[in-house]
Amino acid sequence: MNTTRMLTVVSLLMAITFSAAAANEIWILRIDDEMGAGTVTYLRNGLNHAEEANAALVVLVLSTPGGVLNSGVTAKDLLLDAEVPTIAYINRQALSAGALLAIACDQIIFAPGGVLGAAAPVVVSRDTLQEAPEKTISAVRKIFRATAEIHGRVPEVAEAMVDRDVVIPGMIEQGKLLTLTSAEAAALGYSDGSANSMDELLVLVGRETAVLVEYSPQWVDGVVEKLTLPLVAGLLIAVGLIGLIIEMMIPGFGIFGLIGIACLGAFFWSHVLVGLAGWESIGFLLAGLIAILLEIFAFTAVDFGLSGLIGLVLIGLGFYTAMLGPLSSSTQAGQAIVIVAAGLLASVVAVVLLLTKLPKTRLRLGGMILSTAITGGVFSRNRDEPTHEFWIGRSGMAATNLRPVGVGRFGDERIDVVSEEGFLPKDTPIVVIKDEGYRKVVRKKLTKE
Repeated sequence: MNTTRMLTVVSLLMAITFSAAAANEIWILRIDDEMGAGTVTYLRNGLNHAEEANAALVVLVLSTPGGVLNSGVTAKDLLLDAEVPTIAYINRQALSAGALLAIACDQIIFAPGGVLGAAAPVVVSRDTLQEAPEKTISAVRKIFRATAEIHGRVPEVAEAMVDRDVVIPGMIEQGKLLTLTSAEAAALGYSDGSANSMDELLVLVGRETAVLVEYSPQWVDGVVEKLTLPLVAGLLIAVGLIGLIIEMMIPGFGIFGLIGIACLGAFFWSHVLVGLAGWESIGFLLAGLIAILLEIFAFTAVDFGLSGLIGLVLIGLGFYTAMLGPLSSSTQAGQAIVIVAAGLLASVVAVVLLLTKLPKTRLRLGGMILSTAITGGVFSRNRDEPTHEFWIGRSGMAATNLRPVGVGRFGDERIDVVSEEGFLPKDTPIVVIKDEGYRKVVRKKLTKE
């Protein structure tokens, strides 16, 4: 009993010691460049790790000219939802979206020469930067105002950083954007002090004995940054759709299906992490794929019918909504439309090529990839089976739609066949023109035959 009590006491003392040590940790996160998709994952992971470590404080060191507006808004939400106290340390500059992050922190501390503000949203038009339309400016102004109000800061000051029409007597006139130095920020309630170094900052917040933990960017941050680039996103869409379409048109499940799932998974995974894609985007994609499956396997139209067109539209909406945030510009929207359209067009072209070339190429590769499906069951051979000559020239009927793979009926026998001509509807008269063991190649039987 005494031993048990002693172990319990020791365990409690160790837990208290570890908890006290963690409570004396201050985690440092740095944003030194333009903000993008990788910034969101870096900030999310850093805050999560700090919370799991029961850190006393997170210091966000800012030296950024801003960046992608949607990424800034998502990062702002992460800071507002953080369970650990946050301090923005403006090392050099916190401009544009960087200013929003600073305002979202519980405290703001300036380094010598640090500036805060100049947050008017801009868009790229013909390789030049222009201020965003009034609708976007109005939305961003209200986001800045609401964020400032959460921490009890003067909201008009935050609005003046975004909108040139906001006037603060004695500080900023109409037609100018507000940018604050350390002294100006202190006068307006946007600075909780100045510090020449991290050591001075610790003294300022009463944490002289704290242990500093520097959180560095992880590999996933760079991966997400690359996967959300427009060109890479377009490639993921095209390759993903082509892979799935190939898999739909052949028996079994092989490498093309895995490639398709991996590409589409990478696309949505990266866009979900940065706060762009939601359940509605994934819902559009799944609904579109179901419509395509119905077109391929259920409906009998020779041409690509209504279900297929609806499926393409839904898939396009899934990708489009996943690439845009609530504050995306018209230029970004147009870019997303072009990328999605190019991906869908590439997949349609791939379908056309497959329907004309598949009998001569794909199934030979499929014979290796899908060896289990091809060598088992219906394709197994033994010494009593008919020879190749027995099958060539035999006539029958398409028991299912041939797309181009399907089932043919020859008397009382049903065997897997592939149409040389691509699609053939059910009940089409067919004739075997080639027997390659694991497959019988057929074509439509002409009347004179």
